[in-house]
Amino acid sequence: MRFGYRVMISCVFVFAVAVAGASTAHAQGTGWGDLTVSAVRLDYDLSGVGNAPGVAVRARRDLSSHVRLEFGGLFAKPDQQFGQSTLLVPEAQLQYRWGMGRLSPYVGGGIGAAFVKSDFHTNWDPTMSVAVGTGVRLTERVGVTGEFRLRGHQWRFTGTTAELSAGLAWRLPSF
Repeated sequence: MRFGYRVMISCVFVFAVAVAGASTAHAQGTGWGDLTVSAVRLDYDLSGVGNAPGVAVRARRDLSSHVRLEFGGLFAKPDQQFGQSTLLVPEAQLQYRWGMGRLSPYVGGGIGAAFVKSDFHTNWDPTMSVAVGTGVRLTERVGVTGEFRLRGHQWRFTGTTAELSAGLAWRLPSF
């Protein structure tokens, strides 16, 4: 377990350095991308199998015109073997997007951690995820987004979650 915390702390440090370095290296063409709030249908295979509603909140930072870094998290309350539990998944993803007018499809991959709390146990596990989605800009500042994200829990993928989400995106000002 101690090794897992070291890996997670190291990854957070690497992402923080990347974000800090990106703003000085690409000052003219980058900035904060958007903030999204999405409703999620979560299908899970953890200590129980099923689906649950959830909410995802994510912020993206543009590193270049096509590459962005996303920080965010998922919150859901799935029913596990021994009753309802709380699932919180903070994570970071590196994404590549294509700009096609108002349409902006993307693919991404990243790492995070899953916090699962129930009446019988509390557990932190590392996660790895891949995502495919698209955003549609409605106005200069507002858009809609849809995404499919698949996540493996623990390094051996002893559990999985798949989320299908749809939500609103707000373009953040550059600063």
